[in-house]
Amino acid sequence: KYGVGIAYFILPYAYATTDHEFTRNQFIVVLMTPLVVLTAIGVPAMLVFEWGWLIVPLAANAARAIADLWMTMTLLAYPADVRLEDHPKGVRILGRESDRRGVLSVTAVVWDALAGAAVAAVGVFLLLAVGGPLVLDVLGVDSLTIGTPDTFSFLFSFTSTPNEISMSVGSGVLGIGAAVGVLYAFVRSYRRARSPADETSTKID
Repeated sequence: KYGVGIAYFILPYAYATTDHEFTRNQFIVVLMTPLVVLTAIGVPAMLVFEWGWLIVPLAANAARAIADLWMTMTLLAYPADVRLEDHPKGVRILGRESDRRGVLSVTAVVWDALAGAAVAAVGVFLLLAVGGPLVLDVLGVDSLTIGTPDTFSFLFSFTSTPNEISMSVGSGVLGIGAAVGVLYAFVRSYRRARSPADETSTKID
């Protein structure tokens, strides 16, 4: 089944559903495949071939995947043996009443993402700015550019001549920081959602 709809009276969306029942892990694979596959192919291609224009479809795909990421974080809090049915207006989770989990905190997820992104961006910047020139100079690399200069995809540039060594770090570190921040929020939300169940299991034992 497929079609289009309107969310909140103004936002159009397209959907495709099936009558098939999925396990939790199967449904997570369905949710995450577009983001993981397109990012894994698109980002290296953008950096290696200097196709800066790829940032537009990659960013659009990442933005579209926000709801999928949220759903994935929610589902990971449930046991792996629950079943799911996909419907045009949402997902029906089939399981026991004891499988029910608490609602994710938007504030906690946002703060986790921001904290993870900030730490990752600073860490990558320092790694490239300090370690990059040292390692490349030792390896005898005279010139290296990652990404397209003067675009958001630009990550790092290094040039070594007999007279000087120059280096620059681009805004690509922000993209890496954002990706790491989302991953950090993902892991933190999963652990936060699972901890009540783990505590209950420990008390029962």
